[in-house]
Amino acid sequence: MRLRLPNMVEIQFPFILVRTRIGLTLMDRLGRTWFSKKMGLISLIVMPFLGAVMVYLLLNAVNNMLSNPSVSRVLKEMGPAANILLPGVNPYLPVFYGWMALLIAMVIHEYAHGAQARANGMNVKSTGLVLFLIIPVGAFAEVDEKQLEDAGLEKAGRVLSSGPVSNVIAALAALAVFILLMLTLKPVVDGILVVGLATNGTAYQEGMRPGDIIIGVNGEPTPDWNSFAEAVRKVYKQGGNITFRVSRNGFSNYTFTLGKNLSSSGKLSLVPLKDVLENYSLAFARSPLEGFVTYLMIPTAPFPWVYEAIPFSSLLQKYYFSTILGEDYHYPVNFFFWVWFINLNLGVFNALPLYPMDGGVFFKLFCRKKLGGRVSVKTVDKMVYAVSLALLGLIIGMIVLPYVFG
Repeated sequence: MRLRLPNMVEIQFPFILVRTRIGLTLMDRLGRTWFSKKMGLISLIVMPFLGAVMVYLLLNAVNNMLSNPSVSRVLKEMGPAANILLPGVNPYLPVFYGWMALLIAMVIHEYAHGAQARANGMNVKSTGLVLFLIIPVGAFAEVDEKQLEDAGLEKAGRVLSSGPVSNVIAALAALAVFILLMLTLKPVVDGILVVGLATNGTAYQEGMRPGDIIIGVNGEPTPDWNSFAEAVRKVYKQGGNITFRVSRNGFSNYTFTLGKNLSSSGKLSLVPLKDVLENYSLAFARSPLEGFVTYLMIPTAPFPWVYEAIPFSSLLQKYYFSTILGEDYHYPVNFFFWVWFINLNLGVFNALPLYPMDGGVFFKLFCRKKLGGRVSVKTVDKMVYAVSLALLGLIIGMIVLPYVFG
């Protein structure tokens, strides 16, 4: 007995496509708006720039791996799965926030394609969901391929570029909300957080523990790193005992007096809460480039120099609160961070001139239109596929090189 599936369901193992005409009316309405028409022109201009940026990033990444072994070691430690933008496969993408952000990104991507198709007079046969086994992993808008191929280069380009550029715009909008939320944060106590200390040192033996926040040294308040360093320097210069005043679980009446020999206190791993928050929240104010680099660091990375610098990482999040959202601030902060991160990555990657990505399909149409009168279509396609293979080689190189040079 053969199982007959409804016409709306198609299996392309391991994926299941569920087609529906629900949402086509919304695409029609979006396609008729003034904004959609302007958006198509903006996308057509922006996508080649995004593709060029992604090619540069790939080349730069491979060059760094070849010239700097420490980069390869870091990537090797993270593992090859870190290159896959799929929660549950990539161990550093949280499953809940990751899937929410990925679904939002894919819906934005495909609806943008559909709206631009309608704006440029092309049919959208159906919309729907893509399931991996039974898990929703994406969305699609089925644009009439023949109409897309027969359309002029500008119209086809508007349709193809709208998905990646819409993802980047959504990413920037999420980033703006994320930064605004970060600006509402304050440390629970202004001080120096102890995140680790040697168990064989006097600091541990006297009773100090990870999670303590040093708020004073020998009677001097230490709200930030500069004041803490200056207070410790004075003690070291005078050669006297050092007394830490500590806040623990909201209580500030703990004091620990250590000996004159500071080295006997053991190694302390410290995080200045106020400084970390200011450095992170105001990264864009110092430099746009520094801002982008800072906000592309994921809080789940397994390196102290990363998660100790991100206020909402699992290590630090309980030591801050929001003046608006209180202690539960980390839920919306994580949501908007991952929407920013995944939309940006999805948009920029799809802009690559790598067939069959959106950028690759547009690159193919562009080459056919511009070179079709001088060389055969077959030769043009070979050129496009050669570029795609070169880019694919760079991507594979990013995954393989850490295990060669790391």
